[in-house]
Amino acid sequence: MANHTAGSTASQETGGSFARLLRSPGALRLVGSLFILEIGSAMTTVGLPLLVMQRYGLGLEVGFTLAARFLPNILLGAVVGQIVDRYDPRRVAMLAALGSGLVVALFPLTTAMWQIQLLALAIGVGYMFSFPATMALRPRVIPDGSELEGNGLIVTAERIPKLIGPALAGPIAAGLGIGWLFCAEAATAVAAAALLLRLPLADAAPSASGRATAPTTATAGGLRAPAPVRWLAAWAGAMAGGARELVRMVRDDGRLSSLTLTAFTYMVALGLGRTFLAAYSLEEFASVPAMLGYLLAAMGLGGACGALITSRFRGWNQGWVYILGNALEGVCWIALIWTGNWILALALLFVAGVFESIASVVYFAEVQKRLPAQLTGKYYATLVPLSDVFLVAGTVAGGLLVGVGGIAWSAALVGLAMAVPVLLLVSRLVPEKPAVPATATAGAVAS
Repeated sequence: MANHTAGSTASQETGGSFARLLRSPGALRLVGSLFILEIGSAMTTVGLPLLVMQRYGLGLEVGFTLAARFLPNILLGAVVGQIVDRYDPRRVAMLAALGSGLVVALFPLTTAMWQIQLLALAIGVGYMFSFPATMALRPRVIPDGSELEGNGLIVTAERIPKLIGPALAGPIAAGLGIGWLFCAEAATAVAAAALLLRLPLADAAPSASGRATAPTTATAGGLRAPAPVRWLAAWAGAMAGGARELVRMVRDDGRLSSLTLTAFTYMVALGLGRTFLAAYSLEEFASVPAMLGYLLAAMGLGGACGALITSRFRGWNQGWVYILGNALEGVCWIALIWTGNWILALALLFVAGVFESIASVVYFAEVQKRLPAQLTGKYYATLVPLSDVFLVAGTVAGGLLVGVGGIAWSAALVGLAMAVPVLLLVSRLVPEKPAVPATATAGAVAS
């Protein structure tokens, strides 16, 4: 990031390198915290559907329970930016981790489906706070000039647990029972929060854009609208306000605005891909019951490798790296249409994971360089709930498209949804523009 807030302990040397990054205690603590937290989350990802199916069978309840995590972010995420923007993001991230750990530990004690769904909603609340807070911490601990290396290391720390977590979950569930998976995440949440204790403190003063006004619902003749109408209007106003705020933050930078736009289209593709991959594994590899897990593991391994090699493209125009990463990932998904061999399918998804991770690292690094540190938390707190709306839309559409169009058309749509948007925005993604100068203020960018 070009500008750091007062009190930042990040190194100010120029010229990024992993060696210099590894000498930053704050960066190592943040990476370690994310790594441990993601391992626990990956185990719960395995344990939660198993718990629901074991107690209540397979049905719509499983889908509703897994989808419950996204609802808080969609409904309330627009206001989280105000909290992250006003308070120390380190403390927000710590409290979110500890709160989520406590909630997860309660899953084995539930006696009814509604209790499980309520706890799933509570986990979503924790994620709603932890993600933007963690993003706001990145520019405080990653040295200037090491954005690619730092974000590459962080993406690696997020991808590898998607391999380790499920691998650990199997033996734990088989030997000790499913309930211990939730206890394991509770323990990892405490450890992750402990690693954040000595990260640099943030300024408590709110930024110039930190104050928000609650939307009001005007009614004819001074009559008060029914509560559901008021709530729906307030939610719609918050979402619209968040979208306008996001536009104000990115509109003056063609690359930043294009990165943000394609983040939304990619979430649609991701939702389509989740449904497609489940149907693909069942239809093409019915004799291998665990094939979906292997396909996801191949993508996770590719993602970890891609994050580590992204710094090798430092000399390239980062707009082209982002475009190629998304477009080539789309090609890999489309190529699955002609794949009947499980080895080739795993290889394609491994390569897709590499390209996805490279594009993700470039995205995070470019946002970090181009957005003032004071707005980082607000940016992601606004982006994530809007992104979840697109993710849910893609997931719902995926269920319809796979059933109507079949596997081949679904794979083509996933690939096109990844590749076409970035290709249409080449003229805005490729031109270089200097990052926001260090003297820029949050108010100047947000206004």
